[in-house]
Amino acid sequence: MKKWKAILFDMDGTLFDTEQISRIAWLATMERFHLPKSEQFILDLIGRTYQSAQVVFDAYMPKGWPQEEAYQYHEDYAMEYKKTHGPLPKCNLKQLFTALQEKGYRLALASSARRENVEFNLRHEGIQDVFEEIVVGKMVAHGKPHPDIYLETAKRLDLRKEDCLVIEDSKNGILAAHAAKMDVIMIPDMIAPDDELKAMCYQVMEKLEDILTVL
Repeated sequence: MKKWKAILFDMDGTLFDTEQISRIAWLATMERFHLPKSEQFILDLIGRTYQSAQVVFDAYMPKGWPQEEAYQYHEDYAMEYKKTHGPLPKCNLKQLFTALQEKGYRLALASSARRENVEFNLRHEGIQDVFEEIVVGKMVAHGKPHPDIYLETAKRLDLRKEDCLVIEDSKNGILAAHAAKMDVIMIPDMIAPDDELKAMCYQVMEKLEDILTVL
């Protein structure tokens, strides 16, 4: 008997190599608005919604910086980059999802990204109809690292948290899944997990397709 009934996927950095695109967009934004350049600022933003990123903005950006204008510039830059180069999938996503569905797993997406970004990425790969539920950051009160988005996804699937396995790449995502008391597999993208983060994970794997070894 399977341990889980549903697989809840993060998107950016997990299904698509889009965190690097976000990094490129933030560096362009810093240049455009003459903001202090910080790689740690970019790393700390990974997995967060605009609302939950406020603590990061406050920590790194000067008082009075054009936050909304700069953030929109970043979003527009990243989208144009994806339109030109495409969002690079982490593996053959159609093949992965078909294999999971054949094993009887229900699939859902829980992403901090804006809905238009989610829809663009999924359409680009022809997987817009794969997920039973898609929950984005604006649909919950608190973004990652809070557990809200994973709890809401489980609620919409009418499943217990014990029935759900989360697939994540980022620290904030792992913290969110752990706070939701769900099993989580980490596939590190831009940040390698430390021992504390590893202890929160069911497993840490190198590649996305490796999850099939335990499912």
